Formats: sequence, C-alpha cells, structure tokens
Amino acid sequence: MTLTARIARSPGAPAALAFAFVMWGIGVPSFWRDESVSVLAARMSFGELRELLAHIDTVHALYYLLLRPFASGGEAAARLPSALAVAGATAGIAAIGRRLSAPGSWTGTYAGLVYALLPMVSRYGQEARSYALVSAVAVAATLVLLGERRSRYVGYGLLVALLGWFHLYALLLLPAHALVVLRRRGELLPWLVSLAGAAVLLAPLVYLASGQRDEQLFWLKTPDLTALAQFGVEISGGPVSWRDSATPPLFLALLGLLALLGIWYGSRPTVPASPGALPVSLAAVAVPWALVPVALSFAISQVYPVYNPRYVMFVLPALALLAGAALASVPPRRVPVGVAVLAVLAVLSASAQVTVRGPANRPDDLRTLAADLGAAERPGDAVLYMPERFWLFVSVYGGPYEKLVPFTPEAERVWLVSRRVLAAEWSSDPRLAALKRGFVRAGPTRRSGAVRVTLYTRRLPSNHERPPAAARARPS
Repeated sequence: MTLTARIARSPGAPAALAFAFVMWGIGVPSFWRDESVSVLAARMSFGELRELLAHIDTVHALYYLLLRPFASGGEAAARLPSALAVAGATAGIAAIGRRLSAPGSWTGTYAGLVYALLPMVSRYGQEARSYALVSAVAVAATLVLLGERRSRYVGYGLLVALLGWFHLYALLLLPAHALVVLRRRGELLPWLVSLAGAAVLLAPLVYLASGQRDEQLFWLKTPDLTALAQFGVEISGGPVSWRDSATPPLFLALLGLLALLGIWYGSRPTVPASPGALPVSLAAVAVPWALVPVALSFAISQVYPVYNPRYVMFVLPALALLAGAALASVPPRRVPVGVAVLAVLAVLSASAQVTVRGPANRPDDLRTLAADLGAAERPGDAVLYMPERFWLFVSVYGGPYEKLVPFTPEAERVWLVSRRVLAAEWSSDPRLAALKRGFVRAGPTRRSGAVRVTLYTRRLPSNHERPPAAARARPS
C-alpha cells in the first residue's frame, strides 16, 4: 500500500477534512437564543453560574464550564469546541469502520467523509451548544465498546457518564449498545458493572436536574409521525434548505438508499482480534445505533415528551457507517465508482451547506436585532424582560442592552423584550401589568424568530385627567 493510500485510509484524513469543512463560514451566522444562553453562562463568575444552575440548565453545567475559555472570543471561538467535536467524531467513525470491515477496506474513510457531508453535522458543528460533543462522545463510547480487553469497560463507563453529563437523553444509546453486548460471549456482566459505575457518577446530575425539567423543556410537545419525519429534513439541511432548493430531498433519498445497501453489505461479521470473543458485523452495530434511540425517544414522548431532532443527532454516525459500507462495497478495481457516488452526494448537499451557514437557517438573528435596538434606543430608556430570565436569551450582543436601565413605572420609554408568545403565568407578572397600565406601544415590534422587542412610551392622560388649560399654559 502506498503512503498516500495509508494516509487516506487513516482516521485522521477524513477528520482533518471534516474540521476544515465545518470551519468554513463558522463565524458568519449570528448567535441565536440558545447560543446566547451558552455564551453568557460561560462568561459568568462561578458564583453567578452557581446561582443560575440552581434554577435552570443544570443539565448543561459541564458544557458551560468547557466553554469558558472560548466564550469571549466571538462566534467562531465559541463554536470552536463543536467544530473540534465534529473532527473527533469523524475520526472515531473512520476507526469504527476500519475495525468492522475487511482489511484494506475503505469503509472507514467513506463513512467519515459521509458524516462530514451531512448538513445537520455542519449546522450543529457551527453552534455553541453541546450536540456535536454528544455525538463525539457517543462515537468514542461505541469504539471503546467494540474493543476486546475487559479493562476497556473502565473507560467505557467513564465515557457513558460523560455522555450523560453532556445530555441525559443521549443515554438512549445504551439499549442499542446492549444489543451489541448480547452478541458477544461473556460481556454482559462487565458491561452492567460499568453502567453501575456510570450511574454513580451521573447521580448528582440527575438529582439536581430532576426538578428543572418543567421549566427547561416545557416547550416540548407530543410528537406525531410528521415530527418524526422532520428528522430527515433536519439531516439534509432543515426547512429553509428544503424551501430554497430541490436538492435536499434528493440528498436524503440517496443517503437513505446508501444506508439500506449498507445494511446488506455490512452484515458480514469481522474476525475478532481475541479468539474468545464472538464476531460482530458493522450492520449489527450501526442498525441498532441508528434506530433504537430514535424509536425509544419517540415512544417515550407519547407519554413524556423528550423527542427533538437535535436530541437524537448522535445517531448520525451510525447512518454514516452504513453509507460508508455501501460505498466501500464497490470492488477495488472499480473504486472510482464509489468516489463518484460520494461526489454526487457532495453536490446534492451543496445548497444546504450554503444555507446552514447563513443567518436565515438559525431560529433567531440576535446580531441584527441588537443592531436595530442600538439604532433606535435613547439615553435613559428602560428595559423589561418577560420572563425576567429572558435577558439570557437575547443579550449575547450586549452593547445595546447594557445601555438600558431596569424598568420602573416612572420611566418615559420602555423596551419590552419577550418571547413571541407569553405564557399565561407570565401575563400576571406585576411588572407587565404596570407596563400595560401606564404605557402604550409606540411603533412596530422588531421580531427575530421567537424573540420580539417592542417600544412602549408613557400613556398620555385622558382629557378629564389633564389639568385646566390655564394651568398648562407656559408663563410668558
């Protein structure tokens, strides 16, 4: 094998390409409201962060601590951990593909490149949230699980704990891992012991976060089949990409076809390194990984909503592995055919890749909203956040918001910064009641996604409340 071929087959090659790809335009889109929370939380003092986590977002505590060194450097810096996570996940996918395929196969390389081409991977690889890191840890845990030494279960248990600390719902990966473990002789007991250790490490998080679920995820609804189909839309670029181009559906169709072919071609078990272990095929690992977490999330959500496409993004590596197995199934003498199919997949993803790097593909454009506010505000203007903690969701571009003073009924001009729809319990807030009683809306509402900013000015007294004309006359 030539040096070039060795480099191309190494996990580092697709990882480097994935990192370069996800760094393209990483600072272009504005932060949106969830990223605003991440960045502002990461900039807080430890005392302020502890106070925040006592009320909300305990489940993201580890990510906020990880983000601290990057949070003050702008969009690209804050999103850098996610970009690095994409590269790490790509390397892990390539390594899993090599381990579960015949010697000399290109399965790992193809799988890593397919993962890098997924528009959803680019979208969340360019976001200051934990979802790309969750996928990377899921890949790492799966790679360690596929080893042969019993001692690996120490590292596996630590990775499972890390997975839960980044996102508790990602633990839905464990039933898929169980199906792999049950295929391997003598692995069940050490696997269960490792999970028990992980449970001990996760217990504080579960305890602290258990009381925050209603405030944290009140917006989740019971999904129907349409919501489940939305996952496919997100994988191929999101609703904006589907609206603007005809290629995302074609990309999704080709990806689905490759995944189905990968189930067929990836069903042959590999010979394990240890003679005491049972062989396991790529399909036996990837199919449960791709399907079980999504199915469980959807089923649980019929009673207790937990489903959202980004919460199950960690199944995409399995989809890439199946597609990689299909692409690598082309006989070696006809490798350019696999390259050609990969090139078609890249072309079909191009429009979505451009779209996900634009502000229109984010739920909010907080940068533009802050600029509009800065241009319209006046010295002495007040601000009312509704609900009160909503400042976390908007003020990542702090300049205009820092110039506003807290709301009092004596203010002359007030900016109401709120959600698009205010819940019933917030409508009874005495501050909002004082605003509606003493002020009137002045001018159009500035909207961006679910955020709205509205100017209110002091209500003029009615005619019978006005003083007599003689009293209002200015002295000569």
